[in-house]
Amino acid sequence: MVSAAHATATDTALARSIERYNALCLDAKVVTPSLVAEFADSMRAAGLTFGGKLQCRSLRPAFITKERLAVLRDATHALVAALAVVERKALADTSFARSLGLSEAEIELAAVDPGYSGSTAVSRLDMYFDGAPIAIEYNADSPAGMAYEAGQARIALELPPMQRFAAEQPIDHLPVDIALRESLLSVWREFRERRAPGAPLSPTIAIVDMPDAPTTAEFHLVARDLTDHGIAAIVASPDDLRYDGAALFIGDTRVHMVYRRLLVSDFLARYGLDHPLAAAYRHGGTCVASSFRCKIAHKKLALSAVVDPSNPVGLGDEQRKALYQLIPPMMRLDEGSKAGALMAQQLCVLKPNDNYGGRGVVVGWECTADEWRGALDAALEGDYVVQTRAPERYELFPIFDPDAPEDGVHLERLLVDCNPFVFRGGELGGLLTRLSPTAIVNVARGGQAVPTFVVG
Repeated sequence: MVSAAHATATDTALARSIERYNALCLDAKVVTPSLVAEFADSMRAAGLTFGGKLQCRSLRPAFITKERLAVLRDATHALVAALAVVERKALADTSFARSLGLSEAEIELAAVDPGYSGSTAVSRLDMYFDGAPIAIEYNADSPAGMAYEAGQARIALELPPMQRFAAEQPIDHLPVDIALRESLLSVWREFRERRAPGAPLSPTIAIVDMPDAPTTAEFHLVARDLTDHGIAAIVASPDDLRYDGAALFIGDTRVHMVYRRLLVSDFLARYGLDHPLAAAYRHGGTCVASSFRCKIAHKKLALSAVVDPSNPVGLGDEQRKALYQLIPPMMRLDEGSKAGALMAQQLCVLKPNDNYGGRGVVVGWECTADEWRGALDAALEGDYVVQTRAPERYELFPIFDPDAPEDGVHLERLLVDCNPFVFRGGELGGLLTRLSPTAIVNVARGGQAVPTFVVG
């Protein structure tokens, strides 16, 4: 961690960068309504949409300093290393796996050796960073946003305010699309060496999710990037897959690798263990990235296990001490924890142990007492956790309405998170920054995503 004095200097530099860029965006000579319209049209043309809507509605990207990025890298390494310990414990002890909330089907799939080291090709830590990074979730199960972030960054670099800003101070960007491609190929090379030595050096990759997924536009961006680099890629749904007992196919095309964007819970709920993808995975008929094993660390109770005072996974004292600074207290909801959550409503968030898109999340300080009690009572029937409120960060962003660019931009105070994409070996390969007017920061819940640049 950086020292307090250093952090103060870093925060001051960051605040100056934000203030300067916002001023450029509010300068009528730099930003005109026609520029706003061109920016929106460029993003639409590039396919940077979620459920048909633009991902980004801010002229300013997010900024992070080199000093903060270094702190974030250290925190990412520490958290991913600890979650790997949780994963190993769950693989060795099915009772522990069940205590994290894994179903029998999830345990069965997790037990399958994926044919490469580690459980994920790409994952994402969802964090706040106000003075210090705080991890509130770990999205180990096929996170979205890499291609969006990279595409938005390329367009942002062409904006006049960015060009003016970049002429005044150095900027940098982490190419997360490159990191994704390299991670997938790294997984394939190891799988090929271990399981399929006769397979081609360059695999045919199927990007698989539900046909109506709101992130379908991003799948095509990833496929285009892979194709542009000489890697055959197909966007497909689980219904398109066929397993002949030795290999996985889409039509007559052999699929060497599945980039699984389909979430494990959705896959099991709709298709089950007899599906061709599960069969091919169990028998080594195709490489699947990320593996089904990722579900262990994806459970929110995996983060809770890392800071559990009883230390069920056997972490060292120094490691645990560092992690206590990174993870807010969290516990499974039961009658005992419910009583504490009722008393500490203003400091608590209720979350499903396994869900995504902000679904099922209830924020204590945004509820009436009766609403909070009702939410807790209802959640007792399911698998939920109660998490302590983390320090939030707010910033001013120049926001525009893509359907009314003639209105120009206005500054809006929004909640900001800071989410490192984590690739094989725990490497931070890019950053997703999301903005929200409410305490639930998620694009599916009305938030937005902006590209992230390193300043200074």
